[in-house]
Amino acid sequence: MRVAITGSGGMLGRRLMEEAAARGHEVHGLDLPDFDLTRSAEAGAAVLRLAPDLVIHGGAMTDVDGCESAEAMALAINGEGSGAVARAAAEAGARCVYVSTDYVFGGDKASPYLEDDPTGPATAYGRSKLMGETQVLAAGGSVLRLSWSFGPDGNNFVSTIGGLLREGRTLKVVDDQIGAPTYTRDSSKAILDIGEAGGEGVFHCSNAGETTWFGFARAIAEGLGLPSERVTPCTSEEYPRPAPRPANSRLGGSRLTELRGAALPPWEDALRRYLDELDWLAI
Repeated sequence: MRVAITGSGGMLGRRLMEEAAARGHEVHGLDLPDFDLTRSAEAGAAVLRLAPDLVIHGGAMTDVDGCESAEAMALAINGEGSGAVARAAAEAGARCVYVSTDYVFGGDKASPYLEDDPTGPATAYGRSKLMGETQVLAAGGSVLRLSWSFGPDGNNFVSTIGGLLREGRTLKVVDDQIGAPTYTRDSSKAILDIGEAGGEGVFHCSNAGETTWFGFARAIAEGLGLPSERVTPCTSEEYPRPAPRPANSRLGGSRLTELRGAALPPWEDALRRYLDELDWLAI
């Protein structure tokens, strides 16, 4: 297929570009500065010119705290811009898969969120991504929600924690937020699977299992062969942020597994593969 990938220079976008090319698709990346979602009409026109068969829309304003102080811009990029991309894909006769987030939920459910659970974002970022979901679905596209992404080619929790631990730091990490760390090499495969199969509607994507940020940090220390006791737990109240983080980021549901015929591997396995890949983190 002829595949257009927005946000192609980002942590997930680079893996999507790599995975799509490995599958033999003709791949075209779209990203800043030439592809600017604040200019939604131009962004839609750029997609249309490519005449794609599949559009994977990963481009977004992802700075959660930054969105709190710039909600109008977040809505323009993640909302209106995403709608323009999806409508252009529809006009080109292409499938569109929109990469969204667990932040569209309030984070107060006691169990994992299912695909059809009511949304109720508590942050500007979540509201902007939900606006994008609404516009993409209205244009006939599909939505894939991710949480706790990590992988090569970008700053993320694993590289940050690993770097600080290697400096000999002792860290306090939040232990009252729960989710499933998700490796971009695994999620990119799932996203391409949905695009190739023509999957419709909303899908939830995460590596199997669950942990807290503290548990994740301890696993990173252990994976690097560093003393895990240098990571200690704290509460969210001890680490305030401009945008509140969800207490529950777990994404459940069976749609993705049913489409692919298999669940994503456990997050512990994903972390091991990521640490094996990063020579700069090796001891």
